Amino acid sequence: MLKKYLKNTSGNVAIMFAVSVMTILVGVGAAADFASLNSKKNTYQNLADAAVLAAASSGETDKETLKQIATTYVAEVNLTGDTLKTKLKFSKKGHIRVTVQGQYKPLLMGMFGKKVSKVAAVAEAPLPASEPVNIVFVLDTTGSMSGARMASMKSAANDLLNELEKLDGDSVKVSVIPFAEYVNVGLSRRNEIWLDVNDDSVTPLPDSCYYPVIGTTNCRVVNTPYIPARPAVPPRTCYNDGVPYSCGGSAARPAVPAGSREVCDRIYSSTQVCRPRENTRRWRGCVGSRSAPWNARVRYDGNEIPGLMNRWCGKEILPLTTDIGAAKAKITSLSASGNTYLPAGLAWGWRALTPSMPLTEADAKFKKNRRSVMILMTDGANTMSQFGQLHVDMNNANYDSQQADTLSKKLCTQINNKNIELFSIAYEMSDITAKNILRGCASKPDMFFDARDASQLKKAFENIGASLIKIRLSH
Repeated sequence: MLKKYLKNTSGNVAIMFAVSVMTILVGVGAAADFASLNSKKNTYQNLADAAVLAAASSGETDKETLKQIATTYVAEVNLTGDTLKTKLKFSKKGHIRVTVQGQYKPLLMGMFGKKVSKVAAVAEAPLPASEPVNIVFVLDTTGSMSGARMASMKSAANDLLNELEKLDGDSVKVSVIPFAEYVNVGLSRRNEIWLDVNDDSVTPLPDSCYYPVIGTTNCRVVNTPYIPARPAVPPRTCYNDGVPYSCGGSAARPAVPAGSREVCDRIYSSTQVCRPRENTRRWRGCVGSRSAPWNARVRYDGNEIPGLMNRWCGKEILPLTTDIGAAKAKITSLSASGNTYLPAGLAWGWRALTPSMPLTEADAKFKKNRRSVMILMTDGANTMSQFGQLHVDMNNANYDSQQADTLSKKLCTQINNKNIELFSIAYEMSDITAKNILRGCASKPDMFFDARDASQLKKAFENIGASLIKIRLSH
C-alpha cells in the first residue's frame, strides 16, 4: 500500500504551486516592508537633522530649553502624522545629540513576527560655543584710515564682536592688534625677557642763555627800497600713508613801493637769562623689527625684539581674552595715524595666536583642538620698509617697497602653514599690487574680500562671522 501511495503524484503540482505562491508573497511583502521602513528612517533622519540644527543655532545652552526647541521643531514639520518622541542630550564632546523615535507597522511581515517595530534616527551638531576658537583682529590704523574709514571699520568689527558675545562659555577668545608702521606692546611689558628696551633717561644739556632786550635807542627814519611783486608758489605733493595731498606753496604777493620807516637800536640787559635744556629718551611701548631671518619669525627663541625710544605707535595691543567687551572697547578707542608696514601687523597677529613667548595667552584650555583665526584688514600698500630695527618711509634713501611686500607674502605663507585660518579684507584699496598680496594671504579664495565701500566692509565682516559660528552636522 505504501508503494502505491508513493507512486501517486496527482496532487503534487497543486502543493508545489501553493508553496511557491506563499514564498513569492513573503518575498514581495518583505521587500515592500523594507522599502517602507527605509523610507520612514530617512524621513526621521531628516527631522532629526533639522531639529538639531535648529537647537544648535538658537544661541541657547540650557539642556531643557534646547530640548524644547528640538521637540517643537519636530512637531511643527512632522507631516507623516506619526507619533514621535524627541530626545536631546549632550555628547562627551559637548555636542547636541537629538534622537527622533517612532514606530513602524509592517504591511505583511507582521503576520510572521513583530506587529510593531521601533524606528529611530540620531543627529549630532556642535554648539557654537563648544567649538573653541582664537580670533585675532589685525586692524590697519594708519593715517589713510582717518575719518569715515575708521568709523566704518569700528562699526563693522564691533558688529562681529557683538555676535561672538552671544556665545556662552570661555571657548571663544579674541585679540586686537592695531598696527601702522609699528606696534605698541604696552609699557607693562617693559621687563619681559623677550624685549630689549633701554631705561627712560633724561640727559642734561648746556643751558640755553641769552641777553634779553630791555629797551631801544637811536631811533631814526630810514628809506625803504621798492620790493617787486612775487608770483604765487604752487603747492607740492605730499603723502600721508601713501595717500597724496597738496602741501606747501604760497599765495602771490603784490609789489611794495619805496617808502620810509622808523628803526631803533636795541638795548640789551647786562645779565643773561638762562634756560635749562635736556635730552629725554622715553619708551612708549613701540617695538621694531629683528634682523633677518628673525624678522620673519614670531617666536622669541632667545632673540630679543627691539623696543624703540621716542616713537609713537598708536594704541596698545590686546592679547587673547574671553572679555569681548574689552575687545569692543579697544576697537572703539582706535585712532588713525602713521604709515603702513604690513609685516608688523602680520607678525604680531601671528604671535597672538602662538602659545609661546612673546605672547602666551594661546597656551590655554582646549589648545589642542582650538581653531586659530586671523582677520586682517588694511586700506593701503606698504609705505614703509625695514632698515635695521626701524621702518623708513618713501622719503628715505633706504626705503624698499619690494622688500616690505616680499616679507608680507612670506609671513602670510608661514601663517597659513601653521593651520591658521586667514581672512583678508582690502578696504577701498586701489593699489593692485597690494590687493594681490592680500588675496594671496587669504587661506582660501573665498576668504578674501574686496570691500570698496563701507557697506561692503560691513558685509565682509558679516560673512566672516557667519563662517566662524556656522553650525554643522557631525553625525
